[in-house]
Amino acid sequence: MEKVVITGLSAISALGDNLDEFWENLLQAKSGIARIFRFDPAEYRTQIAAEIKTNMSTLLGYSVANLSLNTQFAMAAAAELVRDAGLENSGIDKRRIGISLGTGLGGMYYTEDALTRLIKSGPSRVNPMTVPFIEPNSIVNQIAIKWGFIGQQHTIATACSSSANAIGIALDMIRSGRVDAVLTGGVEATITPLMVAGFDRLRAMSNNNDDPENSSRPFAHDRDGFVLGEGAAMLLLEKESAAKARGAKIYAELAGFGSTGGGYHMVMPIPDGSDSALAMQLALEDANIGAGEIDLINPHGTGTKLNDVAEFNAMKLIFGDRLSAIHMTPTKQLTGHLLGAAGALEAVYTVKAMQTQTITPFKKLDDEFSLNINFSAPLAAKLSCAMSNSFAFGNNNVSLVFKK
Repeated sequence: MEKVVITGLSAISALGDNLDEFWENLLQAKSGIARIFRFDPAEYRTQIAAEIKTNMSTLLGYSVANLSLNTQFAMAAAAELVRDAGLENSGIDKRRIGISLGTGLGGMYYTEDALTRLIKSGPSRVNPMTVPFIEPNSIVNQIAIKWGFIGQQHTIATACSSSANAIGIALDMIRSGRVDAVLTGGVEATITPLMVAGFDRLRAMSNNNDDPENSSRPFAHDRDGFVLGEGAAMLLLEKESAAKARGAKIYAELAGFGSTGGGYHMVMPIPDGSDSALAMQLALEDANIGAGEIDLINPHGTGTKLNDVAEFNAMKLIFGDRLSAIHMTPTKQLTGHLLGAAGALEAVYTVKAMQTQTITPFKKLDDEFSLNINFSAPLAAKLSCAMSNSFAFGNNNVSLVFKK
């Protein structure tokens, strides 16, 4: 079976408007988490998030008045990806370029505005673009319209594993022979009054409001929940032969995809980690490698009491005593949790770490599990195989394996 390689990367998040800014801030262990600015959070238990403050019309170079916020993020990430991969002048038949993007809640944030208008002013004042703004598929549709990609297209929604599943499905799309390349990844924009209130009521988020930059504490003894983030990240997947034929730069190989479904609880993980472990095992088998070959794990690492324990148990099932030696990069500490886009941003991080053979540093915390997290300075490391994990509400778990 022909290899599927990564020939383009992009990212927009609270840590930067593009991949270079994102990576540079990670090299300095900078946090994108601060007090919420988009609305007044004074009445909320949690008052912090990792928000994008950039004017999107300025960034994109055209008016975004007819685009929902999540679609604006998607267009910014897609534009960077198309440039990075040289996709417009690639010679690839646009009928053979697919799109597979993940989002947990789509344009759900816009529902708040629409409902407010409906209640206050009546149905005649509801924006006629309400349905296109809310529907998750708008992120795929707008990209397809702008760049003319007309291959197979999907929008995937499996909560916090949405974009990781989208990447895995993109891998299968190429392997099946239906397309030659896929623009894949994810986008999320959920830092709004209703969404923050909902997670607030679940008691799932950190309320360390006085110290935002140290509020997200994956695997720490004193962790108290995740912190919302937003943004988009994308990868271009391509058949290796096509990538080499057009002289594309190759970041890494996407070698394995493992995905498992629910059957336990709406929000809680299985405590022993068995469901997450199965996703990892399936990804390793798909990549045709053993657990002993993994040099780096980008964990789901939300910083919630239950999830971190279950994830540690799952990793112990797969990696045993060797787990303490594997580089661990809990990026949500700095980026916040991008929900449906988290898997994509973390896949981009993992690929960039492999390309540069670098482990970025993280802010010091009291690690409950004695994991191999770098708390000092950027670290040169030999990284041949890496794993990125996304474990979602409803026990919808995904593991991706990358090779140098």
